[in-house]
This record gives sequence, structure tokens and C-alpha cells, in this order.
Amino acid sequence: MKTQIVLFLVFIYSYSNAQNLTKVKIDSLFTEFKKESFYANVYPAKQKLEEYQKITIPELINLLKDDNFVKLTNTFDLIYPGTTVFYGHGYYIPYDIDWIAVRSGWLLEDITFQDFGYQNLEVDNATLMNHLIKNDYENYTEKGIYELDWKNITSTRKKELLRKILSKKAEKWWRENQYNWNRISAIKEALVSKNKSRLSNVFQYLRYGDSKCDNLTKEVYHNEIEPIIIALRKTNQYPEIQEQIELLLNESITSKILDKKET
Repeated sequence: MKTQIVLFLVFIYSYSNAQNLTKVKIDSLFTEFKKESFYANVYPAKQKLEEYQKITIPELINLLKDDNFVKLTNTFDLIYPGTTVFYGHGYYIPYDIDWIAVRSGWLLEDITFQDFGYQNLEVDNATLMNHLIKNDYENYTEKGIYELDWKNITSTRKKELLRKILSKKAEKWWRENQYNWNRISAIKEALVSKNKSRLSNVFQYLRYGDSKCDNLTKEVYHNEIEPIIIALRKTNQYPEIQEQIELLLNESITSKILDKKET
């Protein structure tokens, strides 16, 4: 009996220690993720954080409220809304990732295959009202949290207000989905979403992604995901997505996203 108790305590200690080490590692990666150098710090940290999948999401939700502006350096041929030099080619990211909140939205949407609205974040009255109506934010406007008379508000202030709305949207989504969420389900949901941004994101991941998806084996892909793609082939109405479907069905998925422990 004493031996069993000792073994149990050793297990608890090891498990707790492993959790602490994981938290320290993730905290360190988020520190890198919020730095200035894109290729030296931000992008490598982003790739590693994506590997942690569900564990990373709560901190990303918190960072959506961060109003800090950190102008990227060491961008080389990166093309994004904050680009100041264009070389005629490069890696395109449709997110204004000089803003930490948008940078977090970029990673959050890449992990979850959701479309919270962080891509090409442009603001006008129609955009604001669309988000308010679609996501039931009337209660926030009634309390005076958001201003709706935008005539004398600067573009920067408008974007700040919209980022707050989008963070509330993501926060609400996570409250409703945190207990049942996993990346395989997220892939399936994106494939049937009829949302062009989500579809584009998920096909980009299936073809070129290099962060694993827990429990995604070749068998799971062929039995559970590929049939959805084949069905989508008949119903999809976006030419760009149709091209991605054909290429993926001819090439199959990248092996980098497969859970190696399961194969």
C-alpha cells in the first residue's frame, strides 16, 4: 500500500512539474511573439505556439485586448498592411500585425480556422453595424461602451473600437466552445462553413501547414475529412477554393500536420 502511495505521489509531482515547464515555455514563446523582429522572433514563436493548439487559445483571447503597437522589423520580403517596402514578391499576411491584438487574432484564426474579422481590418459604419447586428452587441451599445457617431472619430480610433468588438466576439466563442474544441473538429467545421476566409485558411493548412493536429492520422484524414472535401467539390462556388480542392485531392495533405505518435 505504501509503495502505491509513493508511486501515486511521484506521478502527481511529475505531472505537475511537466505542466509548470509547459507554462514557462509558452510564456517564453509569447514574449518572443510580441517582439519587433518578424523572422527572428515573431514568426518562429508563432509556429511553435501553434503546435500547442488548445493550450494556447486562452492567452490569445486575452491578448486580443492588448492595444500595444509594435512596429515589425526584419521583415525582408514580408507583405502585410504595414509594409513600407515592396520587392515585387514575398510572403503575404493579410493582417495588420504591427498591432499585438491583430497579431494575436492572426494566430488565433490560424489555430482555430475561425473568421473573427481580423483579416484586412478596415473600418466604416457598415462594418461596425454588421458586427454589432451579427454578434448581438446591442447591450454593449446601450451601455455606451461603443460610440456609434463616427463622423468626428479618427480612423485609428475606429480601428481600436472595432478591435474591441472583435475581441468580445472571440471571447464569447471561446466561452461556448472551450470544453469541446479540438483541431480535427475545427477543420471539419471550417470545411462546411461556406466562409471563403475559413475555407482558404483550412486548405492552406492541409496543403502547407507544418504544425501538427492532435490525433490526426492518415486513417482519420481519409475516413473523416477527405469525404467532406469530396462533397465540397460538388457544392463549392468559389473558383479559388475549387482549385485548392483539386490540388489537395491530387496531392493529399502535408505529412507535417499528422500526429506522429498515432501513426
